[in-house]
Amino acid sequence: MAKGADDPELCVLFFQYGRYLTIAGSRANSPLPLALQGIWNDGLASSMGWTDDFHLDINTEQNYWLAEVGNLSESQAPLFALIEKLSNSGRQTAKELYGSPGWVSHVVTNPWDYTAPGWGLGWGIFVTSGIWIALQMWEHFRFTGDIHFLRDRAYPIFREAAEFFLAYMVQHPKYGWLVTGPSVSPENAFRTPAGGTCSESMGPTCDRVLVYALFSICLESQSLLSVDAALGKRIEQAQKKLSPLKIGKYGQLQEWLEDYEEAIPNHRHTTHLIALYPENQISPETTPDLAHAARVTLERRLNHADWEDTEWTRANFVNFYARLWDGEAAHKHLLGLLSNATEDNLLTYSRGGVAGASQNIFAIDGNTAGAAGIAEMLLQSQADSIHLLPALPSAWPDGSISGLCARGGFQVSLRWRSHRLVSVTISSRKEGNCSVRYGNNRVAVQVSAGSSTQLTHASFDNKRA
Repeated sequence: MAKGADDPELCVLFFQYGRYLTIAGSRANSPLPLALQGIWNDGLASSMGWTDDFHLDINTEQNYWLAEVGNLSESQAPLFALIEKLSNSGRQTAKELYGSPGWVSHVVTNPWDYTAPGWGLGWGIFVTSGIWIALQMWEHFRFTGDIHFLRDRAYPIFREAAEFFLAYMVQHPKYGWLVTGPSVSPENAFRTPAGGTCSESMGPTCDRVLVYALFSICLESQSLLSVDAALGKRIEQAQKKLSPLKIGKYGQLQEWLEDYEEAIPNHRHTTHLIALYPENQISPETTPDLAHAARVTLERRLNHADWEDTEWTRANFVNFYARLWDGEAAHKHLLGLLSNATEDNLLTYSRGGVAGASQNIFAIDGNTAGAAGIAEMLLQSQADSIHLLPALPSAWPDGSISGLCARGGFQVSLRWRSHRLVSVTISSRKEGNCSVRYGNNRVAVQVSAGSSTQLTHASFDNKRA
């Protein structure tokens, strides 16, 4: 495999192993969610600067990307409990540090609900981390349709976060946009016009993406729940004043508001690409220019001789390329994850010499996010349809999946042969309508509660969107 050989059955095993680790480490009665090493701290991580804690600038999020699509919704229970605790302690941080209402967290937390900035200025003031981790609550609602969960648990979290950012953001003196700051694009840095290196700026792209997502969630929730109309008007007005996503001089998606030169062009983090995944603010269909810019960003990282190739970065790239509908590239990075950052026992590891790791050390995010990427290659539902086989690689000519979940409360099982859909079965616990997409063709489907509907390849003939 290290030489480019393929083993589809190993990919299947790796996917199921990601589910197994999630089941084993995160249950309704777990006192804490999965940390950097899940629940299996081997002691080595604790001797490193990043320790075995909860990183909110991607790693903890990655631990739960598999949960909903992988039919393990209940595994998120301990994560939701932590988010609620963060919102409580984050009120004090918002008040004392920023003089703002609502709540805020930063880049790291721990079992004692730490929400203050990290101890390093260059990475510690990631102010939108609370939004990012709370997106898991919104995804839970989107997959399950549990309106009680939205009303009683998720929406209060988002409402208070929105109150913070409405008070915290300022108008940019040059552009007039509402921006965060000072903040960072974890954990990268840029070259200043004077030739220095800096991490802090106003309005980094990742913050814009997350605040936009937060405001969209609040507006949709308020409509569904018929609440907070006055707050909704403020949010709607503020959202219109957010900066656009911008394309830089190299054709890349800008990581910062200004088209700064990257100080660390080989960096493992590409936080601005959350607009592509897990968010859906960039897609090949609706924003082709931005999708191309996202691809350029990925290629610029990959083409650097000293690219920081870590387990979670590889898993990220699987998901990114799946969202770009590039099955060959997604598969390439899945093989890279398996061959370059996975032990013989299938546990993924953070490579020694990168990001402060003194040696290869187990990190669960490659397992969970990598498995999520496999699901993303075969099924997507982030837009307005259930998209079948959106990034199927040539290395998987025949296969089947069973029991993956799609947003809207649906379960999906499908088969394909010779790279061609054979059949798909869609079921739901409640009555619902959905649009099912295969290639460029779509079929409208109505599924009764407790029943299923089957489509074949022929169902999509002459059904162009």
